[in-house]
Amino acid sequence: MAIPNPILNEIISSKKVEQADGTHLKLTSALSLEECEALYRVLRERKPKRVIEIGMAYGVSGLTILTALEENGEGTLTSVDPYPGWESARKAALHNIERAGLSARHTHIHDASERVLPKLCADGERADFVHIDGHHGFDHAFIDFFYADLLVNVGGIIAFDDSGWRSVNKVIRYLLRHRKYQELDVGLPREYRGKNPLVTLSKRLEGRFGTSRHFEKIDAWAAPFNYHKNF
Repeated sequence: MAIPNPILNEIISSKKVEQADGTHLKLTSALSLEECEALYRVLRERKPKRVIEIGMAYGVSGLTILTALEENGEGTLTSVDPYPGWESARKAALHNIERAGLSARHTHIHDASERVLPKLCADGERADFVHIDGHHGFDHAFIDFFYADLLVNVGGIIAFDDSGWRSVNKVIRYLLRHRKYQELDVGLPREYRGKNPLVTLSKRLEGRFGTSRHFEKIDAWAAPFNYHKNF
């Protein structure tokens, strides 16, 4: 399914991001075209009303999400990204969202997810779709998932980018073992290839593949107070 957003397609094909002054930044971090198309398909099919993304970077995932919401005729996106030492990327992302005419559906919270997500939970916020692509360290990725699980409605989806990273894969393994989610087939291949044959073998044995992965919440299960006994 092609994504009807010429600005997004321009960014992906040129691997450059326009800034407000007309100059361009090199695109160094973004979803692939195939991942964007998969994300767009899921959002068009599920028609979420409330989407949260953790990690906005140059705005590629945000433009994909916002385009789907616009095509659906409903929904809003909140992007959470502190952009430490990366102000040029933040300005470029917001500039291109504005260029695409999608700012009305978008809010950016310029702060770290470990501070923002607990506040959203405390404020009673809910979400139908959460896209996790922030800090990829295990501790940060796990905190992002923990609060995403509290925020997302039953029937909603949590998606992880860079799922082939060992740190992110550990969070996914926890999700599959200790929460009630089912993985969705979004049409992306399982790519295990690493920098050498040993890494490739390791990834296969650990079930780590490098595309985005999507999980549907099938029950609002809560762990009992003595759940640690089950580990």
